[in-house]
Amino acid sequence: MRRVMWLLGSVMISFLEAAENESSFETVSIWTVILIVAVVATGILFFASRQIAKLRTFHEKMLSKQLEMEEKQNQILTSMSENIHDAAQEALKKSHDIIESNISSSQEKEELMGDIEDQLLGVTNDLIYFLRIKSKKIEINNQPFNLNNVLNEVSGLLGTKHAGKEVELIFDVNNNVPRHMIGDSLHVGRVLSNLLEYMFSRLTDEEVKLEVSMFNHTEDNIDLQFRLRDTGTGIPKEEVESLFIPYYDEEEGSYVGLGLFIAKSLSELMGGTLSVESLEGKGTTFILDLPLKLVDVENRRRYRLPDKALTEKQVLIVDSNYNSGLAIKKMFAYFRHEVRVITKEDFEFSMPKMDGYDIIILKASLFSGNVIRHLLEIKEKKSDLKIIALNNLLNVSESNFHGGLIDAHLFKPVNQERVFELIIDLYDMGVSKVLLQDRLDKEEGEALPRAKVYKADIAEEKGITQENFSEFAGKELLIVDDNLINQKVLTNLLSKSGIKITLASDGQQAVEIVKSGKVKFDFILMDINMPVMDGFTATQVIREERRFDMVPIVAFTALILESEKQKMFSCGINAFLAKPLNVGKLYRAMMMFISEKAIETAKAEEKRERESLFDGLEIEKGIAHTNNNEALYIELLKEFLEAYGESDRTFGKLIDEKRHEQIKMLFVDMRGLSGTIGASALHDLVNEIYNYLLLKKYDYLPTYVKKYSRELSKVKKAIEAYRFSKDMME
Repeated sequence: MRRVMWLLGSVMISFLEAAENESSFETVSIWTVILIVAVVATGILFFASRQIAKLRTFHEKMLSKQLEMEEKQNQILTSMSENIHDAAQEALKKSHDIIESNISSSQEKEELMGDIEDQLLGVTNDLIYFLRIKSKKIEINNQPFNLNNVLNEVSGLLGTKHAGKEVELIFDVNNNVPRHMIGDSLHVGRVLSNLLEYMFSRLTDEEVKLEVSMFNHTEDNIDLQFRLRDTGTGIPKEEVESLFIPYYDEEEGSYVGLGLFIAKSLSELMGGTLSVESLEGKGTTFILDLPLKLVDVENRRRYRLPDKALTEKQVLIVDSNYNSGLAIKKMFAYFRHEVRVITKEDFEFSMPKMDGYDIIILKASLFSGNVIRHLLEIKEKKSDLKIIALNNLLNVSESNFHGGLIDAHLFKPVNQERVFELIIDLYDMGVSKVLLQDRLDKEEGEALPRAKVYKADIAEEKGITQENFSEFAGKELLIVDDNLINQKVLTNLLSKSGIKITLASDGQQAVEIVKSGKVKFDFILMDINMPVMDGFTATQVIREERRFDMVPIVAFTALILESEKQKMFSCGINAFLAKPLNVGKLYRAMMMFISEKAIETAKAEEKRERESLFDGLEIEKGIAHTNNNEALYIELLKEFLEAYGESDRTFGKLIDEKRHEQIKMLFVDMRGLSGTIGASALHDLVNEIYNYLLLKKYDYLPTYVKKYSRELSKVKKAIEAYRFSKDMME
């Protein structure tokens, strides 16, 4: 401003000096110019003062926001212990109210109790992250990682927490995005989870789309952008301005904005930026930009199918959400497939001709009787046709349709790696199958003992505390997890148990620790999504050496799809535990594998399961009747179902036709078979009917048709449950 004034003054003096030496006409002109300059100068001064005022106002506003943020954060810090206590007390009160409520279903009570525990755990985790950020203890660990593993875990956490919610989550990953990159995968996942959690909390049945793109790559440096868009109602302008400022709401008794504050802070610690755009009625978009590095600059192609025959397929996609269908189309088109997308409504209005396709992907709700019959007819003529049921991860329902119609299930949100693995598995060329076969070939039929595999979900042991884990004192435990908070939670839980704990932060470290042989581990708790080497690969590498076959490896992960679990078991995992931590389930898992009472517990558990699941079938009695040959017993059950599974219909038909001798022959067979397989109740009923046949009291037979059908149905369900349980244990 002083320079402007000095310049104007100099100009005016020059004009005055010139005026002394010029004519009167020239003097008038000079004064005119001086007047114009003065007006301009006044304007400049006025504009400059306005700008200074605006800058001062802006500075004061920014300072006010900064002070507001600091004040709210200080309030969180000063009242944190009191707030946690209040949250815990509120959780206890809600738990007590549920216990004392009129809810009759124990399962419903357990689900509500679980929701309360998850909420409290979520708040605690956020507070720990908040404190670590404020105390500058967060370390950025840049390591190679698979972006798809991060996306799978993020969607798995959402699927667990928001199961049943009618929100469409779409992953739209650009084809130029690398499969592997270098960065902090743990914190990338945390940022995405917190942003999606905030968006899901505001939505009911809208759409959330996560777009991933790569920009400005030079040599091995890349800029990755995540755009998270929703179709919700948007955020008011005044809320947007303070969206990333956390505070404690005393009226609600809860923390507000912690997750978003953590997301923004972690983004900046990773050298990136996080911003938000929102219009009321138009939805909200979060934009996350992160600088990362390529793992392999020379090899930028991410996915290579093992055979050219797996490319250039004709694919039909029918989805209820057209945008979702287009995102899936992009992933199949990457493998040079010709893809057509139509909406569910168009499909229902006019079913297209489908016999020209190699892969048909249908929304699961579309498999009506007519559609099933039509597809079965096509499959009879075109045996290599692959049919996939498409569903939403938030509404998991892997139904088995008639006649083995479905070849695979695909759950949204879909990423490129899931499509890659799906195509390979569809044509029976799975990597895990190849590895398994290689190992079997090397073993040449050796029958060496292995740790048992439990494919069913592990039940929760009720009333477990820290003290209960002292039963495993002296056991060697390896915890493999890249999340420092998870490590601390587990070590604190087991700190007084006498268990010897070793920690590994990624799969590569775990492999090195196990193969060094310095410690003989009794139990390995394995995370799946980790940098450097994930849990799938680490387990495979450990299982390459037979000396580790008896070491139980239990997955501890947010992945929840059956296809993901199957991949774990194919790699050599023995059992599965879902995140977040459930103390009762962890205790049960350790009991199953490393307790001195494990054998007795397993036997008691098996007996309880049989009593509840196999109602109508006494398994031990049936096995005893086959000279204790369980394999023969299973085969006998199979033959029984095939020969007499529909005998109730035959019974009714023979009664209508008054073919009493044939009925007698039927029940002669059933007397022997029902007793042999251990179907005691059915055997008693058959004897009762047979006695009436001997006495030729045929008028009584119609009253037994429904009774016989009910008892036979019970036996059939018990047989199916037993056979399924044996398949899951193999």
